[in-house]
Amino acid sequence: MATTATQASPRLIAIALPGIPESAPTARRRVRAALGLHGLGEYADDAEIITSELVTNAVRHACGNGNRTIGITLNHAGSPAMVTIAVSDSSPHGPVKRDTPTSGEQGRGLQIVEALSAHWGWRREDDGKTVFAVLAREA
Repeated sequence: MATTATQASPRLIAIALPGIPESAPTARRRVRAALGLHGLGEYADDAEIITSELVTNAVRHACGNGNRTIGITLNHAGSPAMVTIAVSDSSPHGPVKRDTPTSGEQGRGLQIVEALSAHWGWRREDDGKTVFAVLAREA
């Protein structure tokens, strides 16, 4: 069924980026821009941080030499207001949230995602996995 002017699509963006570290800032900018364009700027700060963490994890753990791509989608649901950030990669292995010592400099990505989102999770896909985080505001 085609989307008409009265039926807004919940998908705000869907992009594919190379599996390289430079994709994290590109993904952050695209997510912030899409949220601003759709009048959802209140989500931008948290969405940017979550996007950065998820893309960085995908690059670090699933992309090897950078010849693979990462998919990023941003969806919006209206009642209650929610934004979902999803990052897909080719690894079938689920993310592992670590208990990182306070003196550690790495390993806090999923702790940050958990702290900023209403909930997060992951699912296997035919060609890898998708890790997602939901940002919600009270109606």
